[in-house]
Amino acid sequence: ALLIDMSSITPQTSIDLAQNAAEKGIRVLDAPVSGGEAGAVEAVLSIMVGGHQDDFDAAQPILQTLGKTIVLCGPHGSGQTVKAANQLIVAVNIQACAEAVVFLEKSGVDLPAALDVLNGGLAGSTVLTRKRANFLNRDFKPGFRIDLHHKDMGIATDAARTVGAALPLGSVVATLVASLRAQGDGGLDHSALLRGVERLSGYDLKD
Repeated sequence: ALLIDMSSITPQTSIDLAQNAAEKGIRVLDAPVSGGEAGAVEAVLSIMVGGHQDDFDAAQPILQTLGKTIVLCGPHGSGQTVKAANQLIVAVNIQACAEAVVFLEKSGVDLPAALDVLNGGLAGSTVLTRKRANFLNRDFKPGFRIDLHHKDMGIATDAARTVGAALPLGSVVATLVASLRAQGDGGLDHSALLRGVERLSGYDLKD
């Protein structure tokens, strides 16, 4: 039997799962995904996989129904490590975009126009494309919740500490995510990092 674990958990948990499963004759792949709800609906997820090549090959018919970018990243736990890095990059990117939004807005710039031109240059990103409307409309109905990103940032910082990798910027953003949860914003979309920047910048948030 082949178990494809698509949850987002610590790399060590995936390694332990694979070892315990192997003792019972069960093969395992860790295969977390990125792409959000839209990527899942459209079956264009990015799937980062850890495990053995032959198991990865055997899983292709299933994985290809879910995503388009499907990569074996290394042995067991590697998929989870790459997913943690993904969540680190996304959180830092959202935070940078949120800071830019407040800076531009308080400077009196045409915000929609500014975001359009930024997204056409090196500052452009998938985050800016997908979260543009959230920022402009202050629409934080959850896609990916702050609560979940808090969990993922914990995984990233713990895993980095285990291997001796410094995450100076990631650690700061992890603290900002935790602050949002403490202020009751954990159920909002992670683009609500904008609310944290607004609070620090003297905005009077009504809700």
